[in-house]
Amino acid sequence: MSHSTFQDILFCGAFSGEIDKLKSESGIWTFETGVGDLEAAVNLQKYLSQSDTPKPKAVISIGSAGVYSSVPRKDWEGKFGISRVFVNYEIAYLDKKVRIPDNMNLKYDFLDFEFPFAGAEFLELGTNGTGSVTLDDLSPRALERIKTEGIGFENMEAFGLAKVCKTLDIQFGAIYALTNKVGPKGSEEWKLSWRKHSDRLQERILSSI
Repeated sequence: MSHSTFQDILFCGAFSGEIDKLKSESGIWTFETGVGDLEAAVNLQKYLSQSDTPKPKAVISIGSAGVYSSVPRKDWEGKFGISRVFVNYEIAYLDKKVRIPDNMNLKYDFLDFEFPFAGAEFLELGTNGTGSVTLDDLSPRALERIKTEGIGFENMEAFGLAKVCKTLDIQFGAIYALTNKVGPKGSEEWKLSWRKHSDRLQERILSSI
């Protein structure tokens, strides 16, 4: 993979620790979006709208993701996650405890996007961009819904970034360090593992240059 291929791609991380190794590499284009769905979307939109910001060929979100229990741990532990499909399903919505207007777009996909790296260590599933961290085990109803749609990952920023890219007609994908199982112990597991897995992920991307 040539270095020039990466120069046209904008790599986004929610905070500096997710893109620090990439940022230190000359020729890698990075942007820190901020944490959370709305924060990330607003900041990316503002950045891409500046007159001195060239339009990227693609935007790739770099970060961490929790994995829903519908995906066995043996299938994802030690791997990286990639996504080209992004939904915004609040858990209460999946459990039919809240109603969302029918005209709201809760799904964006970028099925034609080709990641500039590949391999058996990448697991591809859709991402639920909740904008928050789920601290309960999902109900059978919710798990069945996301499993049916091929949704396996949860990430706080992905859906907002996907919406901005779809609006601006820019290809988008996400690549994750898979840090934890979604559920009551997810946040603690993330705190203990995100740095190690982020380093592995960034080193894997850099090895493709």
